[in-house]
Formats: sequence, structure tokens, C-alpha cells
Amino acid sequence: MKRKLTLILLTLTFTSCFFSDYESELLKSPTGNFGIKATVIRTDKNVENYAYVFIHLFDKESNKLTELNTGAGDANKWTIGWTEIGDTIVLQSSDIGNKAWILNQNKPNQIKMTDELNERAEFLYSEKYK
Repeated sequence: MKRKLTLILLTLTFTSCFFSDYESELLKSPTGNFGIKATVIRTDKNVENYAYVFIHLFDKESNKLTELNTGAGDANKWTIGWTEIGDTIVLQSSDIGNKAWILNQNKPNQIKMTDELNERAEFLYSEKYK
């Protein structure tokens, strides 16, 4: 009986993670000038952005500047973060690959991936999915 109860509780815990919307913690850039959060709508299949990973950009006072649809789907593993120096956002996604955005005039502009950016993306992935 105890084993069944444990199995039921574990199942409910894991499924609740997949049936609720997601919002990450605020990640400050190395310069301290910006912050990012990731969100995923998992509860409303009727919305256009269902299960897409969005990045929300904030200034140092936590005012929202903009958001962008990364194109990454939440059905696969993904993570976001910053480069170690500067204000460059890095995404690692198992379905669309790695992407990066540099901030110009408070807006993210996608840039070409370099070996260094790919290494950073893979490091962020390894940290999240230890």
C-alpha cells in the first residue's frame, strides 16, 4: 500500500510540472545592466505561442524592455543564460540548436554562433541537466 501511494504521489508531482505554465527566475547579466526570464505557456493549447520558450528582457530596475520567441519548443531540453562577460544571451535547445543574441539599444539582435558561444551554450546545458 505504501509503495502504491508513493508511486501515485511521484506521478502527480511529475505530471504537475508538465501541466503548469513555467517562469524562470530572473538571471542578471554579468554587467548588471540587464536581466532575463524564460516563460513557457503549457496550460492553454489554443494560444499561438503554446509550448514555445520566450525570453523576457529587463533593465537594471527590472522594467520589462521586450520579449522574444526563441523558436525553441518546450517538449525538448533547453536552457538560457548569459556569456561570462558582456550582455549576450545564449540559448541551448535540443530541438533547434544553439542561438545567441547581443543587446543593442536595449533590444536583442541574433548573432552568428561561434565556437565560444557554442561552448557556453553546452556548459549552461550541462549545469542545468546535471
